[in-house]
Amino acid sequence: MVLASLLAAGAPLDEVTRNLETLGVPFQLTVKPAEINGIGALKVSVSYPREHAHRTFADIRALVQDANLPARAAARSIEAFRRLAVAEGVVHSLPPDEVTFHEVGAVDSIVDVAGSCVALELLGADTVSCGPLPMGTGVMRTSHGQLPVPGPATLEILKGSRVHFTEEPHETTTPTGAALMHAFTDGRFTDAPPPMVLGSIGYGAGTSRLRDAPNLLRAIVGELEGSHGDMELLEANVDDAPGEILGSVLERLLGDGVLDAWLEPITMKKGRGAYKVCALVRAVDRERLARLLMRESGTLGVRHHAAGRTVAERRWAEVSLPYGTCRVKIGSLDGEDFAIAPEYEDASGLAEKTGLPLPRVYEDARAAFNRFS
Repeated sequence: MVLASLLAAGAPLDEVTRNLETLGVPFQLTVKPAEINGIGALKVSVSYPREHAHRTFADIRALVQDANLPARAAARSIEAFRRLAVAEGVVHSLPPDEVTFHEVGAVDSIVDVAGSCVALELLGADTVSCGPLPMGTGVMRTSHGQLPVPGPATLEILKGSRVHFTEEPHETTTPTGAALMHAFTDGRFTDAPPPMVLGSIGYGAGTSRLRDAPNLLRAIVGELEGSHGDMELLEANVDDAPGEILGSVLERLLGDGVLDAWLEPITMKKGRGAYKVCALVRAVDRERLARLLMRESGTLGVRHHAAGRTVAERRWAEVSLPYGTCRVKIGSLDGEDFAIAPEYEDASGLAEKTGLPLPRVYEDARAAFNRFS
């Protein structure tokens, strides 16, 4: 239903399929129109040769890593299956890498999860908002026998997230769906989507007929008003690392995908001087970069919390000076330029080459841009 809703909202089926073919598993996607309660939707099914082998999380992770998927789509796919493995491991008392998937280890679930992540990427979605997931009631049949609804793995995946319990006598949120939406939103489910300019809308159709609601999943694609969400602020207090190590930490973070990184001097208990290492990252990169921060700095823990930001429009230009060229970054609001910043590496190189003071090169670069803008 997730994949169907994203395809209905405009994700190109041919490109999704081409990406999925790099997984190296045989499958065929079938997309058909459907009508649920008078609403036009898409119904997606996956066919594949019958398998007898079950896959572990380690198997699926290797499958995704070896495929040629967009980086963020691959990361989200692995995160969804990781959450599934952790949840199943808790339920069955196994380490995550040793969990053997049954229903979700089949090709159709791998295609569903990876395809949904690829479709989201092809739609250009930087942030995802989702309401609390609905929890049905009753009993369902699985490879482990009959289990209560909501399933134990579903509840484990959604620990710490807001959910909505209903009297619907069906499994309205599966473990795979819960893990996928958790990977999209980091488990932050909200009652209302953020303000946006509406773009496209798509409906994915389910198979069961529900008693109290249409069995549809709706995807709304829009442009957020001004703010760019999906950001996290990482923070770690470090009091036992020399300055050169902290400098190296910043260089590694800045070279590995953070949006910004900096040090703040702080005073810890017993008057010890220390530094707080801070990094602004995309939410999808949080765990990877938090682990990098721990490995590089030696800190035993990293705090993180959501961080919104409002950004100006930016563009680059290159200006010609009597002694070389220099790039400048221009910031604008409502079509009006208000900030002109010479690129440090270019300006410092020209200063070293000519012997001019760096502030003079900055001044010349700004003046040259203003003359020809």
